[in-house]
Amino acid sequence: MSDADLQRLKADASGNTGLAEVLMEALPGFAAPEDAVNFLETRGFHISTRELTAAAAEEARQDTRIGKDEGAYGALLRFMSER
Repeated sequence: MSDADLQRLKADASGNTGLAEVLMEALPGFAAPEDAVNFLETRGFHISTRELTAAAAEEARQDTRIGKDEGAYGALLRFMSER
């Protein structure tokens, strides 16, 4: 994955998009980070568990609340940081 891929995911999942909607619906059913990775893979995002975890860790170092005001992307990062 490149930084561009992560930025595309952030843009698509942060706003009022179809991806954001289905991601928010799917998140409660994820049992493990691999579930999130598999979900994203089926939607054309080639992102590893390690990369998502690193993005969540970076966000945690910068904000008081992970994913604040970032919609489904923020919820995904919180999920990754909790697992």
